[in-house]
Amino acid sequence: MSTASKKVMEQIDRVVPQHGVFPKWVGGLLEKTFFDKCPTHDLQKNELNRYCISCDASTCRYCVKDGNHDDHKILTIYRHIYQDVVHLNEIEKHIDCEKIQPYKCNKKWVLSLTPLPHNGSGSLIEGDGACCVCRRKLTDPERFRFCSIACKVEAILVRMGSIHPPAPGVGTSESKVEVEQIEKKEEVEQTKNKKGRKRSRKGVPRRAPLF
Repeated sequence: MSTASKKVMEQIDRVVPQHGVFPKWVGGLLEKTFFDKCPTHDLQKNELNRYCISCDASTCRYCVKDGNHDDHKILTIYRHIYQDVVHLNEIEKHIDCEKIQPYKCNKKWVLSLTPLPHNGSGSLIEGDGACCVCRRKLTDPERFRFCSIACKVEAILVRMGSIHPPAPGVGTSESKVEVEQIEKKEEVEQTKNKKGRKRSRKGVPRRAPLF
C-alpha cells in the first residue's frame, strides 16, 4: 500500500467504526437509476422517484397506489443540484447516517446518494476539510467526514478490507469524470466571457472646434 493510500486508510479508521456495516439493500439503492419514465404506467408524472426497500426496486407513485407495495418500506427520492437525494429524517430510520454531510433542499435536510458534481462544495481539495473518500470539500468538516451515502459505504468496505482505499485527490472513477467534465465546462464559459468582454479601441480623442 502506498504512503498516500495509508494516509486515507488512517483517516477512514478514525471515523468509521470497526464493525460498521450497511444493509445489503443500500447497494441496490445506490445502483438504481431514478426519474426515468415508469415502463408500466404511461401516465403524467410517472417518474421513477421512489425506492422500495422490500423489493429492491425503483417505482413510481402509481406503482405504490396500485397496492403492489402495501406494507413495504418506501423511500422517496428527490433531485438536488441534478443529483439524487433522500430526506435525512426518512433514511436515518434505516441506516446509520452519522458523519454524512446533509444539504438543505426546499427547507428540508437531505443526504445525497452519490457525491454532488457542482462547484464550491463539489470541488476537490486536500487536507482534513475534505470527504475521506472522494476528496470533495465539506461545509462542516469538524462534524462530517463524508459528502454522500456512497462515500460512507465505500469507506466501510475499505475498513472491512473488501476494496482498496483511493489515493488522496483521486476519489472514485465516476467522481473524477464528473469533476473533469465540470472543469471543462467552466473553462469554456470563462473563454466565452473573455471573448465577450473584448471591445474595439476608441479613436483618438479630438477637441471640439472653437467658435
